[in-house]
Amino acid sequence: MNVGKKWKKLLAVGCSHGIHADKKALEAVIKFRELYKPDTCIHLGDFCDTTAFRSGAKGNNDESAPIQPDVDGGLDFLKKLRPSICFAGNHEQRLWRLAASPNAIVAHCAHEVIQQMMKCCHQLKAELIEWDGIYQGRTIGGFRYMHGVFFSENATRDHAEAYGHVVHAHTHRAAVAKGRRSDSPTGYCVGTLANMPAMEYAHCRRATLSWSQGFVWGCYHEGKTGGRSVLWLHEQPANQAEWILPL
Repeated sequence: MNVGKKWKKLLAVGCSHGIHADKKALEAVIKFRELYKPDTCIHLGDFCDTTAFRSGAKGNNDESAPIQPDVDGGLDFLKKLRPSICFAGNHEQRLWRLAASPNAIVAHCAHEVIQQMMKCCHQLKAELIEWDGIYQGRTIGGFRYMHGVFFSENATRDHAEAYGHVVHAHTHRAAVAKGRRSDSPTGYCVGTLANMPAMEYAHCRRATLSWSQGFVWGCYHEGKTGGRSVLWLHEQPANQAEWILPL
């Protein structure tokens, strides 16, 4: 691919999960970013885990999960990644939901964390796109970028069938799949950047065995008749001690 004036470089990552992030994975992504120098860098959401805010946290160990270290970890990665677009994932959405809680303490805490996230994105001059479920997304180079909503073995195919060409996170399963439509759309899932064994809630689910780390990178341009992209999925080999970067 001849990257000329009409083409721009892009990097998309997601699901780094704050306090549960894999340090080696984050370091590898930042190294790739510095080498590749993308014009557009996107975090697709779940940059914090917000464990204590989840709906099922009350009454178990998750309710006592530390909040500030998780937020600090997530925002520190954003500062190093320097995204131009940052999506709120379903984990960040917990905060917006609980900011309207009838419990004043919970509402205040959620509001304070939201303010920290908004301040970080403002300082980075990154667009923060709030969670909007199936309606969330930004189209770049003919691909829709979003956190993602479907969660199944065929989630990437399902996203492609619902949205056309799409890049999403959410499922923690790095994947490329074609949608079963006449226009044959392609879906990419960036996988996760989390330390997968640290995600205790997934310890007893067989589907967790299909989780993998990765990111999507490539080139795009916006033309008068629509955008076009050439993208690649970089998936980290399972149980690989060191990340092998494509550059």
